[in-house]
Amino acid sequence: MQKPVLAATTLLLSFSAIIAAPNPMAKAATRIQFPSGSYCGSYSGDFSGGREFVLGLGRGQTLTSRNTGGGTQYAIYVSGPTGNLSGQRASEGQINYYIPASGDYYIYVESSIDYSAIEFCAF
Repeated sequence: MQKPVLAATTLLLSFSAIIAAPNPMAKAATRIQFPSGSYCGSYSGDFSGGREFVLGLGRGQTLTSRNTGGGTQYAIYVSGPTGNLSGQRASEGQINYYIPASGDYYIYVESSIDYSAIEFCAF
């Protein structure tokens, strides 16, 4: 009788992974590393097909995403060891995320235009 439970658990885990997975058409994740002595890193490039970033963060930090590409509108999704995070808009073009646990966080960004720029900071 263990097999049906295992099969149901596997199906549930697979279904959960599909729901939480970023766009499969996105390019491979780009690891953001801050220069020595800095709290911020940035990326400029094509966001139209979606772009995924990964950033190692510590519990209690605040992750800030800033639109540095002018009037561009982004769709941004952040997930980490505890699941998806909801951000708070700090100002036009800036969203802050509280980091509840240490680990790698995946940030998926999509824009309606080909070229733009974004900055990530962790405090």
